[in-house]
Amino acid sequence: MSVQPAATTACPCCGTQTDPVPGPSYTPCTCCGHRWRSPRAATLPGYYQNLVARNDPQAPWFRRKIVDRLQALSSLLEHGGVARVLEVGCAEGDLGAAVKARFALEYEGVELSRDRELAGHKLDRVFPTPAGQVEAAPYQLIASFHVLEHIAQPEQELAAWSRLLAADGRILVEVPNRSGHPLLADDQNPEHLHQFSTASLTALLARCGFDCQALSTGHYESPVYPDSIRVLAQRRLAADDQRSQLLARFRDGFGGPFVVYGIGGDFLNYIAPLAEALQIQALLDSSPGKWGQCIAGHVVRAYDPELDGQLPVLVCSIRFGAQIRQHLLELGIGSERIVGLETLYECGT
Repeated sequence: MSVQPAATTACPCCGTQTDPVPGPSYTPCTCCGHRWRSPRAATLPGYYQNLVARNDPQAPWFRRKIVDRLQALSSLLEHGGVARVLEVGCAEGDLGAAVKARFALEYEGVELSRDRELAGHKLDRVFPTPAGQVEAAPYQLIASFHVLEHIAQPEQELAAWSRLLAADGRILVEVPNRSGHPLLADDQNPEHLHQFSTASLTALLARCGFDCQALSTGHYESPVYPDSIRVLAQRRLAADDQRSQLLARFRDGFGGPFVVYGIGGDFLNYIAPLAEALQIQALLDSSPGKWGQCIAGHVVRAYDPELDGQLPVLVCSIRFGAQIRQHLLELGIGSERIVGLETLYECGT
């Protein structure tokens, strides 16, 4: 008699094949620490649509979480550039109302429960359908607090968010950290299908095409969920888009031909792969040992004021940038012609 192998299932976050746990218990992933279970009756279609008064706005814990979330959103909005925000799971709309009181923007929500009726009076628009059915776009920021743990297939939810997101948009997502309470091994809330770890949430985001920009824990949702994970992420650029944006920085930084000074590891790592697309006129170095070497289609030589005296100079070193800059100044090169590699690669927060 042949023995059939035990059925396996893939972790919804990292994709690792795992032996499922029968019954209502959570299935653990030994790779990323995620735990998940099959949909319960409380999460089947139509369940949320009939719920109402999911929060008590008079409770002190409610005000505490709203203040904390308002602070998080405000830090992302205060520098401008965000015209439209979508909150997935906006409840009665109190957070959105607080944001709109501070910032001039459109704030829309997704809410399946009947609390959407209250939210409709506070926000610019409320969608009574899942995010996957929302057609309005794009949004510069999509926020979701304690929603993803309710969704059987979170990768499909994140795909919907990605579709609604502007090219330079970001998502802010918060979920319970494991059970959400340091004294509870399991979250027995019947609506919750997932117990995320920091590793599993970032793995899920990575699989869905997002790059994590910031992650923190210890965020308060309520007395029984005092520990939550909060992640800020943006959609990952395709390799061609990464290259295009990087080349645009060089075009903006130089506006034409330039020479490169300092032909070492930083040149090989950060300039040589782009050399064919850049307007490099010469490779320069102070070390005679490098003169005569042919690298990236150019022969390395010393600085020549007659040949190079009118061109901008890229200082191609992070570690020794200050010393090279001083050396160039001593050669009589004006500071306005000197551009550091760090100015081209530096990213804002």
